[in-house]
Order: sequence, then C-alpha cells, then structure tokens
Amino acid sequence: MFKLNDPLDDCVTINGEEHPIYMAFDNVMNALEAFDDKELSESDRLYVFLGIMFHDYDQELISSLDFETQVDVGQQIIDQINSEPIENQPVDLEGNPMPQPKRDGEQLVSFLFDAKYIYAAFMQSYGIDLIEQQGLLHWAKFSALLNALPDNTLMRQIIDIRKTDLSEIKDKDEKKRIKKLKQQFSLEGKGSPDEEGGDMYG
Repeated sequence: MFKLNDPLDDCVTINGEEHPIYMAFDNVMNALEAFDDKELSESDRLYVFLGIMFHDYDQELISSLDFETQVDVGQQIIDQINSEPIENQPVDLEGNPMPQPKRDGEQLVSFLFDAKYIYAAFMQSYGIDLIEQQGLLHWAKFSALLNALPDNTLMRQIIDIRKTDLSEIKDKDEKKRIKKLKQQFSLEGKGSPDEEGGDMYG
C-alpha cells in the first residue's frame, strides 16, 4: 500500500538478507514485458524478469539461485508491484491481470496500446513528461497518479468506457454509442506491437 509516512524501501529478502531492486516505472514495465516473450520457457522468462528488476545491483546473485528461490523472489517483487495496482488489477507471476470481481478479469489499461493516452494524460494533469521521467519516477508514484487521473483526460474516459456494463444502460441510442466506443478501445484480440503498430509495452 502506498503510504506517505513509509519510505519506498525497494528490497527483497533472499536467505535472510535484503537486496535492492529497481522499481522505476519504465523498468517495471520492461520486467513485465519479459513475461510476454512466449519464445522463452517459464524459467527463462523468470530469469530475465529478475535480471531486469535487479538491474545492475547483483546479477551474479540471480545466477546462483535455484529455481524455487527465484520463484519466491519473483513473487516478492510481484507483491510490491501489486501494492499499488493499476486500476486495482494486480498481476500474477506470469504478468497476467488477475480476475477481478464483477469485471471477469477484463484488462482496463495497456501500457502498449494506451501509451500515447497515458503520456498525454500525465502531461495534461500533472505536467509530467513520462519520457523524461524514465529511470526516475517510482512505480508506486506512477501507478498512484495513473489511478487518480481526472475525468477530463481521455485515458480516464477510455478506462470508464471499458468498465461500462452495457446491460445497465437502458437508453438504446446511448447503449449503441457506448458499444461502439467499447469496440473502438477494446484490448481484446490485440496482437503484438509489430502487428498493431504499437511501440510500448502493455
């Protein structure tokens, strides 16, 4: 949980010792992206994930860990990522959104396909250039700001469209309009960046 009276203590515990991890928002995105590389085995994806999250801190340590310990460390990192989940959607150890009550696990935000909307929303709302903040802005701060985007940003409006339950809309014209918008901004069936022309991870 994001707390103003607690430091952002970015560490994991391995064999009783604390080791630092790199929780810049773009680094977390890169680490989660590693789980999408289906050409790699589960163990290789986990190894790459840990390598990214440990950054330059202790790469030799990762190589020395057995798979069971790597899984434990990976889960510790996922738990930290989920301490401030995007739109209350925690991810699992494979980087997949975990099912949410009344949402059937529908993904509401994609760092890949919503990249330009997120960037514009941060500039509009906070005057924050996310490109300039790469390597600097902490994941917990980034996710808290993203979750708090005001209603006048397109990204917040897109999230609300994706969350809308069409069965609750009685007016036929409004239902038709929202259905069209849901189709326009749907994340279902999205392919790889090369297929869709994306340029960032989601």
